[in-house]
Amino acid sequence: MSGSREFYAATVQEAVEKAASGLGVSKDELGFQVLDEGSTGFLGIGGRDARILVEVPEPMSTLTVVENEDLASKPVEVVEQQAPAVEHVEIEPGLEQEDGESAEEIAEDLIVAVDEFVTTLMNAMGFQATVDAYEAGDAIAVDVITKETGLLVGRKGETIDAVQYLTNVAVYKDRMFAKRIVVDSEGYRQRRVEALQGMAHRTARRAVREEQPLSLPPMSAAERRVVHVFLEKNPDVETSSEGEEEDRRVIITPS
Repeated sequence: MSGSREFYAATVQEAVEKAASGLGVSKDELGFQVLDEGSTGFLGIGGRDARILVEVPEPMSTLTVVENEDLASKPVEVVEQQAPAVEHVEIEPGLEQEDGESAEEIAEDLIVAVDEFVTTLMNAMGFQATVDAYEAGDAIAVDVITKETGLLVGRKGETIDAVQYLTNVAVYKDRMFAKRIVVDSEGYRQRRVEALQGMAHRTARRAVREEQPLSLPPMSAAERRVVHVFLEKNPDVETSSEGEEEDRRVIITPS
């Protein structure tokens, strides 16, 4: 017989053993391709089986045995006749082609994985929410729509930041990094950016007027970066960060 078959198991190793047993061959004789390495999930969420695609061996008459010159020290290599040439395919920078998948297929698979994980996580957290994941330039955006937006966002965005962190860790645990994942709800992040920029603008004007350095409240690294980027084109002030961990803040100093 010829062709290929898929086998599923908790791990790739178990799937290979299952395939070898089912086809009546040894594991060393199997030619297979890993479609999905599987995952135990993150905190018990989002687990899935490993999947392999096994090439069912052709009859021996269609195989050619190529012996090495020194049979005593090197193994015999089995090579299929008329092997097809490998076609070179250009792919988008930053996304490597895996198992014949195109960059578009990889991106679509990533979006589905993100959507499924965030949906499962929202259910586990007790939120009744609609999740929409989509490609947005250099990121995968995730919009979570819920009547409990305030609870999801949390104090100073701590809860939604934790959800975003967990999503990035879980989704990229067993796959190549492609694009950062940004989780938002009801436009919270854009409103926060606008609020930070407004505060930075007002504080910069005051620092210039009073001719002294002024400090902004403690912020996360992402929020501090918003302030630094917003004020970097302002020739009247300079910015720096001071403090440790949760007390780290931006200092705006007149030039």
